[in-house]
Amino acid sequence: MPMTLLHSLTPPPRHRLLGSALALSLAAPFAGAMADDKQIVTDALQQHMPGIPIDSLEESPAKGIYELVSNGQIAYVTADGKYLIAGDLIDIENRRNLTQTKQDQQRLGMLEGIADDRKLVYPAEGEKKHAITILTDPTCPFCNKLHKELPALREAGVEVTYILTPRQGAGSKGFDLSSRVQCADEPKKALELAMAGKSVSSEACKNDMIKQNMDLSGRLGMSGTPYTILPSGTALPGYRPAEVMLEAIRSTSG
Repeated sequence: MPMTLLHSLTPPPRHRLLGSALALSLAAPFAGAMADDKQIVTDALQQHMPGIPIDSLEESPAKGIYELVSNGQIAYVTADGKYLIAGDLIDIENRRNLTQTKQDQQRLGMLEGIADDRKLVYPAEGEKKHAITILTDPTCPFCNKLHKELPALREAGVEVTYILTPRQGAGSKGFDLSSRVQCADEPKKALELAMAGKSVSSEACKNDMIKQNMDLSGRLGMSGTPYTILPSGTALPGYRPAEVMLEAIRSTSG
């Protein structure tokens, strides 16, 4: 299992604190100072959180604070590498949650790279106005309930993409069923059978497609199924009636 920020926050055995960083020369260019700070933060993370993946490490809008992205999770580290902040960064003047904005952008970026054979796409009826992605599990009662809202969403001009993601992980009934549905000759018909509690006779996928979906769900921050990504990248966990879903789409799309 990949290391996450949450695992890394578990206090390690006692160790010596990082030595003080060398003072920067007053004549050093500002870009050089930033590069030195970034290296200090990187070294501190590698020393005190060994094995943690660093997707990106960039200077945040807050002076002296670096934004760390690890397995899709966002945290902040002070420029001296001594303190990690787990929480949202808020732009008080403009009343913007900068962490949430970054997470939304990340989700959209992740979804762009998903291969077509890992999706079940239900086009909008008539003009396409919006597109949403739903991480769903054919053994999940609330996923089944949301699936029944599909016609109303499509009639409202919403294209719906399903990504089959078993909530109970590998080895579960949901994992096996998701695999059989995804690799059936007619996946949408197989999904209807699965959602109705009927057996699906097709063979399971011969690759790691569903495991890839599970890895994606972790990076997207899925807390349970169904888990909907709105056009803005905002995540909407759980079941919502079509009218509530449509209002959420409109309100977050500006």
